Amino acid sequence: MRLWNRVSSAEAAADQQLPARVLIGGVGYRWFGDASFGLVATDQLAGLEWPSGVEVADLGYGAIYVAQDLAAAQPPYERLILLCGMVRGREPGQMYHYRWTGSAVDGEEIQARIREAGAGVIDLDHLLVIAQHFSALPDDVVVVEVEPVETTTGEKLSAQVAGLLPQVIEFVRHQAFTPLRDPQSLSKNGGTMP
Repeated sequence: MRLWNRVSSAEAAADQQLPARVLIGGVGYRWFGDASFGLVATDQLAGLEWPSGVEVADLGYGAIYVAQDLAAAQPPYERLILLCGMVRGREPGQMYHYRWTGSAVDGEEIQARIREAGAGVIDLDHLLVIAQHFSALPDDVVVVEVEPVETTTGEKLSAQVAGLLPQVIEFVRHQAFTPLRDPQSLSKNGGTMP
């Protein structure tokens, strides 16, 4: 896991109500245009100053390994913020956010997702389901997705999706600095669940 952590002592002192540990992670492949949004966003987030306990990571290395790293984190993360470009048939070029509350998944689906993840498929849904199965997720998981406009190979984001970066960064910073609270407090319709 590639981590970035920049600490501002003023922010660290001022934010006593923050969760003890927050992980902000980008999920996806590089070089896939808008589908690489999560990694591009975390690259930019990594350049910002963060208080102690907030880490920014590239989680584009496989659901099984990420789940293992989450489970092994000591002290454990109290909040996980995931960013990803996901094709879900929504309006392209829009940001969608929701609080992951888990899902009932049968054993066959879990096995299928583990097989795909083991074969190298990087997928946000695989990460969530597999990490949930192994009890590796913190209680507070925020997911930020962008519906891609273009999914062709290449390192550049479409102009519409690139234009979302400031909004997404502001939203993620707000979520990272928000005290732990009832998981229902993030409006599921504020961004719309997939």
